[in-house]
Amino acid sequence: MQGSRKILKGIKNPEAIPPAVKQVIKRNIPHDVGVQGSYRTGNIGDRALGEIFKSNLKTNGYRTYLFDKNIQQSNTSIRILGGGGVLHDWYGTEHLQKRLNYVISGERGFIIGVGAPGFHSETARSLISEMLPQIEMITVRDERAKNNIQRICDVDVTVTACPAFLYDDPNLETSEKTGVNFRPYFDEKEDMSDEVLKNYFGYEDLKKATERYIANARNICGQLENPVFIPFQAGDEEFARKYLDIPILEHKFSVKETLNRISRMKRMVTTRYHSLVFAATCGKPVLPLAYEPKVEAIANRLDVPAYKPHKEISFEFTPVSNVNSIRKSARQNFELLYEHLE
Repeated sequence: MQGSRKILKGIKNPEAIPPAVKQVIKRNIPHDVGVQGSYRTGNIGDRALGEIFKSNLKTNGYRTYLFDKNIQQSNTSIRILGGGGVLHDWYGTEHLQKRLNYVISGERGFIIGVGAPGFHSETARSLISEMLPQIEMITVRDERAKNNIQRICDVDVTVTACPAFLYDDPNLETSEKTGVNFRPYFDEKEDMSDEVLKNYFGYEDLKKATERYIANARNICGQLENPVFIPFQAGDEEFARKYLDIPILEHKFSVKETLNRISRMKRMVTTRYHSLVFAATCGKPVLPLAYEPKVEAIANRLDVPAYKPHKEISFEFTPVSNVNSIRKSARQNFELLYEHLE
């Protein structure tokens, strides 16, 4: 009775519904497929993944609901862990267990187009080795993810590509401006230990890496004519306003608007993974900074050089290649899924 009153109150004021009640409501919204991921974090790349999953599944006749990383149950038998670098224990193992619990608790579970940066703890490795064999199909966005999984677990893994490559270039009129994206620097990762940062990101001296990264960002922007900062998360905008003296666009949690912004640029400096994906989608010459291996992996597939952001960087923009081939691999995520669901 108490829960019913709260729901009725929430109809007039949705913000008044307690989070636990919201989760119950979401789990019981009619849907054929539940997709879990980090889709509401304010990160444009994560939002792009959620949109792609929902639109593609809807086109193929599946009612779909997107769940956040804390949901472990829903009222559908088909569960998908969809896209993003979600298989890791950077922040401990609780979030990893929740993600895997969600997928295996349905009748049919799939992991589609994800990254697997690695597993630091014995607990994480045990979770992977015990739970992944229960998954009906696993596709990953790069070879490194496949290797990291199969190093621990004897399970079939297919390398595809990030589902966000399925977006189309808006083909807007190009200006003479250069788009710029930098993420906040390494030492702001307060929820990661120094040991994890060093192991996963490869930065031996975090203070020096941070200082060099900021200096490189300023140096690159100083060499550009008509630079424009394009944030992919609110933290990007904060970083730019603190350290860079260039025009900065306001962060908008919109995939369409972000793609439009990049489509209007002549070329792109990219740091975030999906800033490189979007720039490639729009066919822009790029200067990629690989702050972690996933960026280097996609740069290699695009046949462009990637520079460590705290090392010496050549001021050179390179046209992307192989985009159609990568898009074909991205489509394979869904083609394989539908083959299983038939």
